[in-house]
Amino acid sequence: MANTDGKTEKRAQTKKQLFWEVFRFLLVGGTATVADYLVFWLFDGWILPLLPFSGRGWETLALILATALGFGVGLIVNWILSVRFVFRAVRDKKQAGSKKSFVIFTVIGLIGLAITEVGVVLLVSVLPKFKLFGTTALLRTEWRKWLAKAIMTCIVLAFNYLARKKFIFKS
Repeated sequence: MANTDGKTEKRAQTKKQLFWEVFRFLLVGGTATVADYLVFWLFDGWILPLLPFSGRGWETLALILATALGFGVGLIVNWILSVRFVFRAVRDKKQAGSKKSFVIFTVIGLIGLAITEVGVVLLVSVLPKFKLFGTTALLRTEWRKWLAKAIMTCIVLAFNYLARKKFIFKS
């Protein structure tokens, strides 16, 4: 907003605006997470097991691939919905939706992916196989993989919100 001397003044975001922004962020994040988990499950439970590889090294690589592919799809869904729906009180909407902002969004996403990959691999390696509802797997993917993914999703969710708010969707 320009004032009388031509300078742009920054308008503080109200608590109500912040509440709804966080609510929309969680809704969009939930949608992106569903896309992420569906792609992860498709590759971990169905596509990668069909490949003629086996052994501990392959299991770890398959976990990393399934996690990365799911994360990539979730990232794209998140970008599209964030630009259109989440961050409404930005200073410069055109700049927030620019290619440069997408690159920053992607870099933040890649940092989140690295955190996720390390965390998922570590957690799966230390968590014992366990049964839930009488089975060690849900939809052909081990419960411990789902648990590791869920834990890392929560950690990276907070990182993503704070980083995107600071570097892209400034209000």
